[in-house]
Amino acid sequence: MKIDALSVKDFRNLETQEINFSGGLNVICGANGAGKTNILEALHMCSIGRSPRTRKDGETVAIGKRNAEIRLKFTRANTERSVGMNISTTKGKIVMLDGVPSQKVSDLVGNFASVYFSPDEINIVRGGPQYRRRFMDIINCQVASGYMNSLRNLQHALKQRNAILRSIKNADHYDTALLPWDRQLSAYSIRLMLRRASFVRSLDKFAAIAMRILTDNKETLHLTYHTFFDRLADINVNTFDAVYQEKVRASYLRDVATKTSNVGAHLDDIEIKLGYIEQTVPNGDRSTEKVEWLPLRTAGSLGQQRTATLALKIGEMFLYKKYYGEKPVLFLDDVLSELDENRRKKLMEYCKSFDTVITCTEWDYPAVPDKLFKVEHGKVTEQPINKELYENRENRNNDLYTTLENELETAAEEGAE
Repeated sequence: MKIDALSVKDFRNLETQEINFSGGLNVICGANGAGKTNILEALHMCSIGRSPRTRKDGETVAIGKRNAEIRLKFTRANTERSVGMNISTTKGKIVMLDGVPSQKVSDLVGNFASVYFSPDEINIVRGGPQYRRRFMDIINCQVASGYMNSLRNLQHALKQRNAILRSIKNADHYDTALLPWDRQLSAYSIRLMLRRASFVRSLDKFAAIAMRILTDNKETLHLTYHTFFDRLADINVNTFDAVYQEKVRASYLRDVATKTSNVGAHLDDIEIKLGYIEQTVPNGDRSTEKVEWLPLRTAGSLGQQRTATLALKIGEMFLYKKYYGEKPVLFLDDVLSELDENRRKKLMEYCKSFDTVITCTEWDYPAVPDKLFKVEHGKVTEQPINKELYENRENRNNDLYTTLENELETAAEEGAE
């Protein structure tokens, strides 16, 4: 997966222009508010079909304008492709795939693979369950056929069911108007939950490996998928509906009281535990491990939470590579300043093997960019690169990347998914 060029028109504060990227490391520098984050937002929208910063597409249109356009040229499997969208403040958006317009965002999703990492992504480990569900959904919409449609259908059924709950005045008997929506919630919940369970199993192994390497084998992670089922083993297509209907009836009084549905895949979560690794050598000749597990969200420090978020993103990158057969493009939005020097160095070492776009206020790191851009008041200009200002460029096949990649490949071969 290689990013080639981004064209924008009336998007946020960006001037109408085309930005030509390079394979390898692309660095975009600019003051706060200059527009550098808007570039990554436009790029990632071409990947997931929606903004990573707002739920309202119209907010991405420049002030005083009614329409915006984004076009991304990229190369996948040695073939030049293009994706993009036309956004209206009044009519929504139309996505473009290789020049062909469509009303279906699902036609765009899954063509251009990218991983987006900003300081706000720490909410995956620090925030409420909705952030972890969003994390699961964004990835699975891109790699799992039919996932997006199932998610949309579940959200529609949930909206209809909750509307009926708000109209119920007497909870003495089960309102049969809920039945068709209960059936739909059951049907679409099983599809989402089976995929999420598989995804979390895979990510658990990959993120644990990444966390070990980022912390010099001092810490690790463990992810557990949580749903309304008592045991994940019970989630199968033959028994799911019966169990679901039993639980939804048991929750009826609570549903009426709260005017919302309290059973379903819309309440799923991922439990993330932080493991402190203690190496012991009981016989003097063989090392064993003892791991103390604590809940990362409440017991982990801010630095540990940031590192764990980074480990999750590295796991996400590998999942994309495993699914697509080639590496995704990595977008880093002003995150290097959030990491300490050791973790920043390790991130940069690993990312050298990916096409990467990084934003920052000033580039003062040893790595030499393949392209360097400056943003001022929404205008992007390419800057000359004086390589004498940097240390000699390290080989892309460095030891950290090789070690991490080999460990991840081994996990995949052992049946991670």
